[in-house]
Amino acid sequence: MQKLILSILLVLGTHQLSAQYSGRALSNGQQDSTQVKKLNEVVVTAKKYSQFELVGENNQPAWTLVRKFPSTRTYIMVPKGTVMYEKWFDMRTPRGGDPTEVRMRDEIAFGLANRLELDLYIHTVYKSDGYESSYGFRGFSWEIRYALAEWGKIWGNPTLYFEHKLLDGKYQGIEPKLLLGDRIGKRGIWGVNLIYEAYTAPTREDQKREYAYTASYGQVINDDLTIGLSNMFRHNDVDGSNEWYVGPALQYRFNGNAYVNFELLPGLNEDAKKFRNTIIFGWRF
Repeated sequence: MQKLILSILLVLGTHQLSAQYSGRALSNGQQDSTQVKKLNEVVVTAKKYSQFELVGENNQPAWTLVRKFPSTRTYIMVPKGTVMYEKWFDMRTPRGGDPTEVRMRDEIAFGLANRLELDLYIHTVYKSDGYESSYGFRGFSWEIRYALAEWGKIWGNPTLYFEHKLLDGKYQGIEPKLLLGDRIGKRGIWGVNLIYEAYTAPTREDQKREYAYTASYGQVINDDLTIGLSNMFRHNDVDGSNEWYVGPALQYRFNGNAYVNFELLPGLNEDAKKFRNTIIFGWRF
């Protein structure tokens, strides 16, 4: 009985002391808040993916998520649930002093499920000819890509590409391609495209059937800068002409979303244009 009474007195005493302490703490200007130590500010930043880090549901390297070479495509650039915008300036300078034609494209790419990508294009053109220079709408096109497997499962990571075009109100064309690409060496990347392009038109002179390939190699200098070399060959089955181009390519990433591409391709033979130069500004949403 004595032990029980002592236990009750001990509990009551402890409770009273706690209440007295709390009362003094609150009466001294809210001690419970003023006694909190001020912590230093902590800033958390997100680092860009390394170019060779495997990301996304397709387990693909981060360098494939942006267009490394204007003339050569590889794999799919926009995995499921992502969107990308690009502005193209395709500058073609004929031989013989004729004015340069600047073909522009506004492209929006959508990542779909099951390794599918859908791209929509609006085409405009600027023709430089002094006082007779012109700018106008040229047409539109759409493109679908399908990667046959996740990255690294098949040699060359083959991807099927099909584009349908309607240009100048009279040219209707198709452009199927086989896209190949992969890593080579420690920091090298490569791509090869096999291309067939055909246009229907009212007259034979305006028709076009081309067999072509492009091949590009790039050296990833760091996570922002890639430099390389591109090659293009085109054979026109209607007029029998052959065009060869070789020149440097460069890409710079400003941050995790924005990038710019340059590709300068001088023509190597008489059938080729004097230059085919391309600039692309891209943004990933």
